[in-house]
Amino acid sequence: MEKRAGIQSFEKFKYINTINALAGGDITKWNQVLAMPYERVLTKLLLNKTEAEYQKRYSEMM
Repeated sequence: MEKRAGIQSFEKFKYINTINALAGGDITKWNQVLAMPYERVLTKLLLNKTEAEYQKRYSEMM
């Protein structure tokens, strides 16, 4: 469904997609995200991925 909806149109933004997501869509927070330690950012991304996988499995069970 994502492909049909045009998810690929975001590919041109590359890593900015991740920065924007971590900043909660607030452009004024992009520099704060960029200044964070690499390990903290990776941990947060892993947490987000784990949460998304859980939510997907949970919703499939319902």
